[in-house]
Amino acid sequence: MATRTQIQRSQRPGEVLRDLYLAPKEISVTKLAEACGVADKHLHAIMSGRAPRLTATMAIRIATALGTTPEYWLDLQRAVELYDARKHIAASGKQPRPMAIDQGSAG
Repeated sequence: MATRTQIQRSQRPGEVLRDLYLAPKEISVTKLAEACGVADKHLHAIMSGRAPRLTATMAIRIATALGTTPEYWLDLQRAVELYDARKHIAASGKQPRPMAIDQGSAG
C-alpha cells in the first residue's frame, strides 16, 4: 500500500492551539485551562513543545472547550509523530521492507 510522505513537519498541536485558536480570539491560557479543567502550566507545556505529546484525554478536554473534535487534535499529533518516525527510520539505515505474504493462507 502506497503512503504519502510529508515533505515538511506538521505543526505540533500546541502550535496550532496557540496560533489558530488562542491568539486570534484573544483567549488566555489560564481561561482555556480553567475550561479544560487542567493547570495552566500543563497547557503551556503543550504549546511550547515541552510536553512530549498530546494525549487522548487532553484532546477531549481541548475539543470540548473549543467546540472542535478530539480526532482533530489527535490527527495533528499523529501527523507529527509519523513524520518524526519516518525521519528516524531513514536515518537509522535499517529500512523496513515488505514481506511476501501468501494471500491464500490466514494466520
